Amino acid sequence: MDVFTSLRAETEALAELVERHRWAPGPSITHHIVRLTAIARSVRQSVESQEAFGAGRQVSDSVHDGRLATWLAEQRKANDALTAAPPASVLPWHDGPLKPSTLAAAALTELFARGQDIADTYGVHLTRDDGVGHVAYYCVRTRDRAFHRHGLTPPAAPFLFELEAPSGARWSFGPPESQNRISGEAVSFCLVATGRRQLSTHALESTGDLAAQWLNLLQR
Repeated sequence: MDVFTSLRAETEALAELVERHRWAPGPSITHHIVRLTAIARSVRQSVESQEAFGAGRQVSDSVHDGRLATWLAEQRKANDALTAAPPASVLPWHDGPLKPSTLAAAALTELFARGQDIADTYGVHLTRDDGVGHVAYYCVRTRDRAFHRHGLTPPAAPFLFELEAPSGARWSFGPPESQNRISGEAVSFCLVATGRRQLSTHALESTGDLAAQWLNLLQR
C-alpha cells in the first residue's frame, strides 16, 4: 500500500472512530481535531500556495459541532493535493523541504499519533495494518530530532532499524553494517517514537550505546 493510499485510509478510519464515539461522556478531543485541522491546512498550503506557506490563519480551538466535518474536509483536500503533486516536486515544510511522498508520511505520522491519543481517550484498541510502515519510515528519517531536543549533536552514522510489520513481514531501514541497531515490532516502535507509549511497556531491543541513548531520549 503506497503512502497516499495509507494516508487516505487512516483519515477515513479516524473519522469513523470519532463519529462513532464523539457523543460519549468523557474528556474532550477537540484539541486533537483542531491540531489535525491546522496540520491539514498547512499540508494543503504547502502544495497549493508555497509562497504563502506558514502564513495561514489559525484554527479556532472553540468547541462546535462542525469541528469534525471541518477537519475531514481539510484533510481530504490535503490528501488529494499531495496525491496529485508531481512526485519529484519539493514542497516547503516546517523541518525543511520535502517531496510529496515524504510530506504524506509526515501527515500520516501526525494522524497515527493523534489518532492514538483519541483512541486512548475513548478506551478503544486500534488494529494497525502494514500502512504503519510509512510512519516507521518517517520516525527513522527524523531520528535526529530527539538529540536536537536535548541540545545534543546527533550521531553522524545512521542506525539500522529492523522491524516486524503487523503482517509478519520484516522491514529494514539503514545500513546492515551499522553498529547501532534497534529491533522490535513496528507498531511498538512507532508508538514509542511518537511519544505515545513508554519504552518500558513495549519490547524494543537496542544494540550499541547510541541506539540505547536514542531510545532513552524519546522518553524525556
